[in-house]
Amino acid sequence: MPKYTFSCASVGMDCGFEIKNAGSEEELLEMLKIHAKNSHGITSIPPDLLNKIKSNIKMSGKYSFSCASVGMNCGFEITNASSEEELLNELMVHAKMSHNLTSIPQDTLNKIKQNIKVT
Repeated sequence: MPKYTFSCASVGMDCGFEIKNAGSEEELLEMLKIHAKNSHGITSIPPDLLNKIKSNIKMSGKYSFSCASVGMNCGFEITNASSEEELLNELMVHAKMSHNLTSIPQDTLNKIKQNIKVT
């Protein structure tokens, strides 16, 4: 089961507040609403800030991906990567060497990110 982590510093706040190992994104966001109100005077998180927060929430766990999940039949899989960044860097090597891609198209990258498994 993945855990969720967030730091106010990741969205430009200089308060040092962090949430580590929340059980779900929803749990993390509920705790963050309390902190935003009590420490920053934000009674309702605006949509643009909420989107920024969500894009800076980190999941911890083991990351896995199979090319088959995005319609590629090459049989390639990555299991137990320590982060999404590590998995994507390893996947880029595979894309270059096995599929002759110099970069992964954004729509394909979006599909890849949707199909990454975290345990």
